[in-house]
Amino acid sequence: MQLRKLDMGKAWTQATSLMGTNKDTISAVAGLFFFLPSLAATLLVPELANPPQPGPAGADPQAAMRAMMDQISAVYAANWPLLLGLLIAQFAGSMSLFALLTDRGNPTVSEALRTGIGSMPSYLAAQFFTVIGASLAIGIPLGVISALGGAAVAVLGVLAALIAIVYVMVKLSLVAPVIAIEGNRNPFTALARSWQLTKGNSLRIALFILLLVVVIGIISALVTGVLSLIFAALGGSVATIGGAVVDALVNALVTVILLTVTVAIHRQLAGPSTDALSDTFA
Repeated sequence: MQLRKLDMGKAWTQATSLMGTNKDTISAVAGLFFFLPSLAATLLVPELANPPQPGPAGADPQAAMRAMMDQISAVYAANWPLLLGLLIAQFAGSMSLFALLTDRGNPTVSEALRTGIGSMPSYLAAQFFTVIGASLAIGIPLGVISALGGAAVAVLGVLAALIAIVYVMVKLSLVAPVIAIEGNRNPFTALARSWQLTKGNSLRIALFILLLVVVIGIISALVTGVLSLIFAALGGSVATIGGAVVDALVNALVTVILLTVTVAIHRQLAGPSTDALSDTFA
């Protein structure tokens, strides 16, 4: 297999082109699977948008943090069916969006939805095996080192484990497009394919995504902050609903950008499909 080097500028240009060319169909998928579920969750469980804060100044930090975590755990425990539905909707939407942006033909929204939903079992299986494998490969050595090496060694072990986790996440970041776009439904083959595609590009992909997340995070925080202040000035239900709409819109937009960038990275590293080459030389 020919190894390709990721061109970050080209990937961003292609991602913006994909979003512009397919804005109507992307909007339909994003609205159904990202915006509406996020809006419903925020309105039905407002604690998700406004999580509990640590206790007042002067309080025991550990006790305050423990109390805050207990409150958050209670919110999630009380609303797990809704949160599970939100997670499933976002998984389905992500896989459908990947299927929609394939260069293998020109699928309709309904065809992309069928492909995306049909590929979810393979994707979930790949995620399951990834978690199990990472837990065994990273968790067990970390536990042994922490038990035998003391506090300082344990801290170094945790840092090493975090680096290893980020590395694995980058190496397996193309599993979803491999399954939804290439049609590879075998989870083990999809994991191996993603690992192979990202070979020699792990650092580039990590830097690209990090820069993207930082820039998008700053912009979305500014936009959300300004609009939230405007809605807060109106007060009452307008502030609540307006804030929820803004949060849901930002969540949908950020998700679409990150997923479309992933498609662009996959296209660049995998090369054009047979169908795309046939169309080019037809």
